[in-house]
Parts: sequence; structure tokens; C-alpha cells
Amino acid sequence: MMKNKITDILREYLEAPEAWSDNVQIEVDTAAKTLRLVDDDNIDEESDTYDYWPVMDFISMSVDAPGAWQIDMEAVEEMAAEYE
Repeated sequence: MMKNKITDILREYLEAPEAWSDNVQIEVDTAAKTLRLVDDDNIDEESDTYDYWPVMDFISMSVDAPGAWQIDMEAVEEMAAEYE
């Protein structure tokens, strides 16, 4: 299920956000329906095979834990709908 894949990749990011550039993207292989994190300098803009989504579009600051990030499930559901 794409929603679970997106949530898993966002959790991977949240475990070590300092490992990524400020513009890290979720790369979606549209044929295989696989995802991975890529820094913005590794994006293949000419490819018809991959879609790119900025990670920051899918996380927000936590209201309950100031200073912590949380996954925006509404945004995840919107992205998942694009592939189901």
C-alpha cells in the first residue's frame, strides 16, 4: 500500500534529518512503485520514470512536542492517491 511506503520513507527521514540536504526529495519510481530519499542535487529531472516530492511538504512541527517534527498524514494520503 502506497500510504505505508510513504509513511515509512518519512520515518526514515525523521530518524536522521541531518543526513540530508535542506531540499531532500522523495523519489517515486512510477513503474515499480518504489520510493527512496534523494538529495536535490541527485534528481533526474529529465526522467519520465521518476516523480519527485519535497519531504518538507509531508512533515510539520508537532503541536504536542515543540521542536519535533511529525508526519502530515493528510498530505501523505493525497500523495498516495496519485499512485493508487
